Amino acid sequence: MSVINAEGLTLHAREAETVSEVIFARVFNESDLAEYHEIETGIDVNTQIAFAGRLGLLGKKTVGCQPNEAGGFALTEKFWTPVLEDFRLRHCQADMPALFKMFRKSQRINPDFFDAVGSQEFGVIISAVETALQENIHRKVWFNDTAAATTANGGVFKVGTDLDYFNSFNGLFKQLFTAVTAGKVTRVPIDVNTGAGYNAQALAADAAIGIFEKMVTGADERLVAADDAFILASRSLADNYRATLRNKNLGSGFMEVTEGGRPKLLFDGIEVKVRYDWDRYIKTYQDNGTKYNLPHRAVFTTKSNIPVGTLSDADLSKLDVFYDKTLKTNFMDAAYTIDVKLLEEYMVVAAY
Repeated sequence: MSVINAEGLTLHAREAETVSEVIFARVFNESDLAEYHEIETGIDVNTQIAFAGRLGLLGKKTVGCQPNEAGGFALTEKFWTPVLEDFRLRHCQADMPALFKMFRKSQRINPDFFDAVGSQEFGVIISAVETALQENIHRKVWFNDTAAATTANGGVFKVGTDLDYFNSFNGLFKQLFTAVTAGKVTRVPIDVNTGAGYNAQALAADAAIGIFEKMVTGADERLVAADDAFILASRSLADNYRATLRNKNLGSGFMEVTEGGRPKLLFDGIEVKVRYDWDRYIKTYQDNGTKYNLPHRAVFTTKSNIPVGTLSDADLSKLDVFYDKTLKTNFMDAAYTIDVKLLEEYMVVAAY
């Protein structure tokens, strides 16, 4: 079989003759993983993450010769629990339609016709798969859930979703929901998320600025003071905030600017990074046909507090590409270890 299904094309004299003429569908998130997360490498087995608690008050008035005893600090732990994931895509030239010109560049049948590895045309396909791999890593990091279930079985995933793409480890949303329930993470409720239908889930005008204000006000001082703190927000919240900026004069710390050709949102000097991919994943995989599952979400934290663990960061972006002479087939393999952790609960505020 081929990784390319050309059945949707009309094949005649002037169809696309090179892969460069094909318009590829854009991925949901083209940002580098390191924009949002620290990447911890060398993680291939269960690995301890140790935390030292903060010392309390120190120093009392000296009385006599015996120094005043101070309290110590506690050590706590979490663990990296990486999982090994893989996939394989295969491409056989003989499966392509006879008139399809994009992969008919060979000057002889054996072996050039079958071996596409190294060709310019196949290189573009490889690049597209590598980009899709990056998109899938973003999805897993946030939406994975080892207890994933469809709405027909009490879960939040759309009926028909292949849950094996979502249940290999717990992503950050699952970890946040669990920590909020345990009283370890501050949550700002977004009431319209519980609306009974799509229309009832729409945000009111200027809702986002109030949500962001509550997130910052309710945050631990150490988070607010962190130089690298940011707010990750769904597009729905970001668009609502942009509308407020257009209609109100809020001062220098509340604005949208352009840096390096990219728009940059600021809330009281804190960067708001728009996660367009969150909205797409929710609409694609967490829609029960009547309403979305928590369509408006935001997370106030630092990227060092939500690291991704893997044996090698190269595994998360590169493919093993080879041609098998026996099978006359081109293969694209990927394998990687991956986990993600919410580290210190006081360094995050969630809104949903």
